[in-house]
Amino acid sequence: MVTKADILERVKRRGERVTLPRLAVIEALCALNSHQTAQSIQQHLAGQQIDLEESTVYRVLQWLKDLGIVAQTDLGQSGITYEVVSTPPHHHLVCLVCGQIQDVDDSVLEPLRRHLRADYAFEPRIDHMAFFGICCRCRSAGSVDREDAESLPPR
Repeated sequence: MVTKADILERVKRRGERVTLPRLAVIEALCALNSHQTAQSIQQHLAGQQIDLEESTVYRVLQWLKDLGIVAQTDLGQSGITYEVVSTPPHHHLVCLVCGQIQDVDDSVLEPLRRHLRADYAFEPRIDHMAFFGICCRCRSAGSVDREDAESLPPR
């Protein structure tokens, strides 16, 4: 688990300033569970008597993302979420039918990273991914067949 001290050390090593809004968002990310929206972070801060505009929260999250400290992921119906990048990273399978989210180990993506490096001379940054499809429970229940699954929008 990444701590506030770890994040602040990384920020300072990069020569970046830690303003009060930046510190507040970092503290909120560390206090909350993973996969937070900008709105949930703003609400958490409001509960702490810290009044930050939503646009400020978004700017701080983008800054942390640019530094490689935070990953941004679209989890479908849950919306755009933010999470402190963990080591090793983890990823998700999101069911388009029931919305279940299942964790996937980062090692699943290592062959893709090697392929992109070898065949495209491209160094991928795969911090936190969501893959959409149909979970085994919904497939077994016959909720959706493979062809229908391709036309489903992310939840």
